[in-house]
Amino acid sequence: METLNASVKYIQTQNGKLAAQTDVLLVRTGELKELFPVQAKTVTDMGIKLNKATQISSTVIETQKNIITVLRDSIVHDTVRVKVFSYKDQWYQISGIGNEKTQQLSIFTTDTITQVVFKGDRIKPWLWIFSPRKLQQRISVSNPYATIKYSSLIQIQKP
Repeated sequence: METLNASVKYIQTQNGKLAAQTDVLLVRTGELKELFPVQAKTVTDMGIKLNKATQISSTVIETQKNIITVLRDSIVHDTVRVKVFSYKDQWYQISGIGNEKTQQLSIFTTDTITQVVFKGDRIKPWLWIFSPRKLQQRISVSNPYATIKYSSLIQIQKP
């Protein structure tokens, strides 16, 4: 259970983007209930029996981008003066209205998460070919302003 406290490792991909990599946790159904009760409850809340699940993946992504745009004078309902703005790129669509006392903001964001599970590093590299490879996952996001903060993949072993 050495990978229980493993952290996210960042790898630079061939196209220059960063991808996050973690080891895959291998647990039995009983261990899943004991060590990860929140994930176990989520699976059962989805209407899936825990003994039928094979993998559970959780990823947390944080996005941060500073946007500077121009406020324009506008008139709403023929008499109310407001300031409006809008911004759009490949990942964000933002618009807003500001009047004397309130601000309204609408944000729409799109992102793609790609996850690959593969046989990676050897468990005991000094044993060379006699050591099996451990399962690892690699995750990347298409949005350059997004960062993967946490990721885990739990593979459930059948008894």
